[in-house]
Amino acid sequence: MRRLGRYWWIILLLFIALYPPTLGGMSAYKSGVLIFVGIYIILAVSLDLLMGFAGQISVGHAAFFAIGAYVSGILTAKYGASPVLALIAGMALSGAVAWGVGRPVLALKEYYLAMATLALNEIIVTLIIGLQWLTGGASGLRDVPAFSVPGFSFDNHVHYYYLVWAMVLLVVGSSVAVARSPFGRTLIAIHSDETAAKTFGIDCARYKVRAYVLSACYASLAGSLFAHYMGFLAPDDFGVMTSINILVMLYLGGIGTIYGPALGAVFLKLLPEFTYQFQDYELLMNGIILIVVLVFMPRGLFGILTGIKERVFARSAR
Repeated sequence: MRRLGRYWWIILLLFIALYPPTLGGMSAYKSGVLIFVGIYIILAVSLDLLMGFAGQISVGHAAFFAIGAYVSGILTAKYGASPVLALIAGMALSGAVAWGVGRPVLALKEYYLAMATLALNEIIVTLIIGLQWLTGGASGLRDVPAFSVPGFSFDNHVHYYYLVWAMVLLVVGSSVAVARSPFGRTLIAIHSDETAAKTFGIDCARYKVRAYVLSACYASLAGSLFAHYMGFLAPDDFGVMTSINILVMLYLGGIGTIYGPALGAVFLKLLPEFTYQFQDYELLMNGIILIVVLVFMPRGLFGILTGIKERVFARSAR
């Protein structure tokens, strides 16, 4: 039993690799759902680095999601740039924006910080609508090409499924490495007691900005993947509601765990597939889920699963 618990990630990799040609068949709809799940896992995990480890509240994470999507979309659809270069450019711009606004914004605390990040999200969406000549404005940006690398195009939905989930594994794996590194332990120290961290000579502002930049780059990656899959971008896809949904995923799965937000993203993106008759009440359902989790499941779904695993292992050890 313990050996199975150690190698759960191998089982997960096998499932991801074998789902399309076996259980999932070749359905574009099923692959599409799982592509969206993967994109939101990247968004949730990236926000967890900022909130769960650095302890910095953000209600505007969709701003960097939008920057990545629109930079990729504009450069490829209007200027014929390579999707790979466009993706890198989107991450670079997102990182630059996060670095530029990070120090003044992250100097704020609690509600003021939340409002500042919310304002950033609204500013980005307003710019998208206002710069109609560049972004398509409220009408949206059309004809974003499929993602491609020299000699190969990911225009098949199964190929794109593998691309997205390869990026998911890369982001989750690197995030776990960051969390376990001295940098991650420093972020945890800042989150636990920033004043105490400062007394030990830690430059808290610099570490928080670095976490913000890393989080923004990952969100931008998700935006680029979203743009090349959809082929069409609209400002409504990147509004405050998207940021709130990412927050719900974070707390639902278990903040500060990396795996928890990924689990929350899977749950929240697959839930509508079973409750589609209540899609008009999605905002209400998300609000109820968030309240229930905060009150009754403070450790989230990952905490519950971890507790169950510990009990099972404890019984098997007797």
